[in-house]
Amino acid sequence: MGLTRRHLLLALGAPGLAAAAEAPLIVLVDSSVQMPQALIRDGQVVDGLQHDIAVELGRRLGRPLRFRVVPRRRVGPLLIAGDEADLICTYLPAWLPGPLQWSHPFLDDGELLVTARRHPAPLRLQDVAGQRIGTIAGFEYTQAAAALGTGFKRDDGPSLESLLRKLALGRIDHALVGQASLEYLLRRGEVPVALHPPLVVTHWRTSCALSPHAPLTLVELDAALAALQADGTLARIVDRYR
Repeated sequence: MGLTRRHLLLALGAPGLAAAAEAPLIVLVDSSVQMPQALIRDGQVVDGLQHDIAVELGRRLGRPLRFRVVPRRRVGPLLIAGDEADLICTYLPAWLPGPLQWSHPFLDDGELLVTARRHPAPLRLQDVAGQRIGTIAGFEYTQAAAALGTGFKRDDGPSLESLLRKLALGRIDHALVGQASLEYLLRRGEVPVALHPPLVVTHWRTSCALSPHAPLTLVELDAALAALQADGTLARIVDRYR
């Protein structure tokens, strides 16, 4: 079996580490995400918040980038192992347990419960206990699980668009969705079903997760993110997708 990048660097020692300084920073992207988080075309990340933030981080850190699209369930194990995986952004520690390093939170988002208008609008999360709720496979929904307990009836799909199609077809009654992604589709008229005003489940600020074996320190990552915020670059990236 061939050596992984991590094993190769250990075998090479310090000179090898120095030579590897120009190696690309490998940025993971979850294959289930969609705009505005990322646009994946033919297996390549070509646009979106995660793309633009990573490109800007690479520029400021003086490092080339390589995006790697992987299934959500593989994100954590790959980052922990550090083999061909260095970084993922717009995540929460609760989504990726394990010995990862986390940047300061920097990007606002949240979780919403949406309901098709053919059903009564819930006033609180507990009102949908026992009903079919669209969820994305591999995602953790800690607030819904805590509020609903055994009444949390998940109906998994691969993406937000698949959940909205299920809503339109009447296969589910409700769906838990990311706020930024839903607002992006609503602005473009790409939601195929009439919805009640969403019920806010939670707000959060996401971070970047750094592999413990990444050729980059958390101090360097936090400094680059702080610079993006201080000079308005992050705000301009976010505005692009509003």
